[in-house]
Amino acid sequence: MVPASGGYCVVVPTYNNRGTVLDVVRRVRAMAETVIVVDDGCTDGTAELLKDEPVVHLRHARNRGKGAALRTGFAKALELGYTHAVTLDSDGQHFPEEISKLVEASRGTPDAVVIGVRDMSGEHVPGRSSFGRMFSNFWLRVATGLDAGDTQSGFRVYPLRHVTRVVTVFRRFTYECEVIIRMAWGGCPILSVPVQVYYPPKEIRVSHFNPFWDNVRFSCLYIYMCFRQLLVPWPHPRLVRRAEPLWQGSLAASARALWRRLRKMAALPEDLKLQGGPIARMRGLVRYLVHESNTPGELGLAVAIGAFIGCSPAVGFHWLLALYGATRVHVNRVACVAATNVSFGPLVGVIAFASIWLGKLLLGQPLWMPPTLDWRVLGRFAGQSIGAWVLGSVIIGLAAAFATGLATLYGTRALRRRKALAAV
Repeated sequence: MVPASGGYCVVVPTYNNRGTVLDVVRRVRAMAETVIVVDDGCTDGTAELLKDEPVVHLRHARNRGKGAALRTGFAKALELGYTHAVTLDSDGQHFPEEISKLVEASRGTPDAVVIGVRDMSGEHVPGRSSFGRMFSNFWLRVATGLDAGDTQSGFRVYPLRHVTRVVTVFRRFTYECEVIIRMAWGGCPILSVPVQVYYPPKEIRVSHFNPFWDNVRFSCLYIYMCFRQLLVPWPHPRLVRRAEPLWQGSLAASARALWRRLRKMAALPEDLKLQGGPIARMRGLVRYLVHESNTPGELGLAVAIGAFIGCSPAVGFHWLLALYGATRVHVNRVACVAATNVSFGPLVGVIAFASIWLGKLLLGQPLWMPPTLDWRVLGRFAGQSIGAWVLGSVIIGLAAAFATGLATLYGTRALRRRKALAAV
């Protein structure tokens, strides 16, 4: 039993799960003193079904989405004086008997979001759920550098003073992924606890997930989040105060603190030994970066980003932009910088002229090119055609990113599969 005096309550959002919601609520009540049920505009008689249950019953006049229902529950829990809220779905997928496992982990780290990582190896687990979790986990790791385990699990513990301060863009299923990213950016730890999961047979399963529109929303979410992380270097709002302030009382101590923070930003492990002179240190750093542990998808993304940057008009600065971009989105930096060599040597001119030609074609401008190899003339021509160059380079860069990224993904998979078979 989770007592209310401990600061924990349970929030159960529900929408048209009449067949399971009553059983879920009663099992939750056996585990926690305070249960907040948020009826997100149910039209199946859920309100009538729960009217005699000793729970805090909130209701939306119309369906507003799971994210909106959770926010309503969090606001009420905070109003009632609770510090943390356990959330779980009303479709019977989660086991309320495991609430204490998540609460125990939360008590050890009160600022953390605790996620129940579902065991997806059981019977009747839909393939789209396994793929969706893998897809979502990948992009969350790109955006934050963290492995959350199960970004689509609704079985969680949230610290209310942090989650209620987060401003989100999305309100439906995507809310649960967005809020993790923003809380991680704000300094909240993300903890994973293994839990069981139950999926009923397909013919009796109730799901409100729209395969088309909800996947579109997830794609928009991760495009937005990666854009925010990569191209907007503005600091994220802090939710949890840093354990180590930048000013340590002296310049020397502050410089060491800055170095530790930069190492963390660059995802360098604390036990990475960089000893000796500058050359020896650089060799040690390169050895680590080359042997970073990456999945084929992460390597493919690193190469795709590098190839896209390599086709941009920022000639001479491709490597610097690639190093920055790879560090910001937490992918292999050596692979990303190396991929900028799609425009190495003479290919720089070829890609530049191809980009200008394509841009002029799309903008309806004359396709005239200067009949000379004089670099001064070519430089003036490029400067006058910068708009067409940028437009064309985006299209060519996307094509190069798609081709090289997929080639790296499938090539790495094939090589690792062959290596695994050879080791058997």
